[in-house]
Amino acid sequence: METVAFELKGKFAFFKKPDVNSKIYFTYSHIHKIALLGLLGSILGYGGYTQQYEAIREAGTNKDNQYPEFYQCLKHLNVAIVPHGDCGYFAKKIQSFNNSVGYASREEGGNLIVREQWLENPHWTIYLFKNNEMDTTVFENLKRAIIHRQSVYVPYLGKNDHMAVIDNPRVCESTLIRDVHEINSLYYEIPGIIFDDFADPPENSSFYYFEEMMPWKLDPKLNYYKFRTVCLTNKFIESIPRKSVFYKTEGKTLALL
Repeated sequence: METVAFELKGKFAFFKKPDVNSKIYFTYSHIHKIALLGLLGSILGYGGYTQQYEAIREAGTNKDNQYPEFYQCLKHLNVAIVPHGDCGYFAKKIQSFNNSVGYASREEGGNLIVREQWLENPHWTIYLFKNNEMDTTVFENLKRAIIHRQSVYVPYLGKNDHMAVIDNPRVCESTLIRDVHEINSLYYEIPGIIFDDFADPPENSSFYYFEEMMPWKLDPKLNYYKFRTVCLTNKFIESIPRKSVFYKTEGKTLALL
């Protein structure tokens, strides 16, 4: 299967969690599928939530605007995300800065102190797969834009302060596989997977296991996030349910998100 691949990186990234406290805004540990679709939508010039709300306000209904344009056009796109952090993680640090515009807050003096948790030097390899539900023209336009480094809007990593760097765009071949002993990408939690707890760890490394609840699609009525558990590990797999779908690409075993 023809697959589009590229390196996605930046100095910082911030993928805001909707559940926050009154003092700090937290980030997801990795770019999630909806944020990635938003980034790809900006490359093609698709509208986002703002354009959706404006269209609904003008029409007085959301019948034809069930989703933001980027999600409506790209929701059937299959992606695989391979992180290049240390044991599946990127460093996180709290950043504090002032927002002193007049409408920022009701703080004394009109100055709001914002604290956000940012990822430092994130880097993922992104793979894009077309399936039968994906519009062929949309996928071809996306492939052409990425390969030729063209973009309608500037892509960013969760926040327009954090410009995204898209490097080494390429087209590669992927093969459907059934015999799986490792997973190199993020994957949704797989009930019934059995790891080999007696295997030796990879050379010059140790075993790790990452798990986090992350957005995977939008609710069709209210557009809020729906969540699934996303995992990443370098543990060896002893057995895995046969219904699971994996691809081999550039020497990596990839799960589709």
